[in-house]
Amino acid sequence: MDISMKKLLLPLLALSALTLMGCTHSIHMVHTDGFDGQMPTASKAKYIEARSEQNVVLWFADDTDYVEEAKDKLVKQCDGDIRAVSTQYSTSHGFLHWTNKILMKGVCVSS
Repeated sequence: MDISMKKLLLPLLALSALTLMGCTHSIHMVHTDGFDGQMPTASKAKYIEARSEQNVVLWFADDTDYVEEAKDKLVKQCDGDIRAVSTQYSTSHGFLHWTNKILMKGVCVSS
């Protein structure tokens, strides 16, 4: 292999390695609850949403209460009952790190 081929091969291998270790995203689970009763009229209900994240680097997590944080954010948006709640748990992967994400949605019914 001559020198020019080696100079071309090294950047090509580096680019291939970075492409293979690129970011991915996956939804692990979606849970729903509170759909058993009759839904209220639009004038008494409003849509609410809360998000929270946990960063993990080299298998070390910086926040272990991220699910509770999302729940607290959702509850603070509603003075009445929360119905039709869905919780989505997903992960975004990067090189030697990932982010766990929680997205909670619901319908706030005012009293």
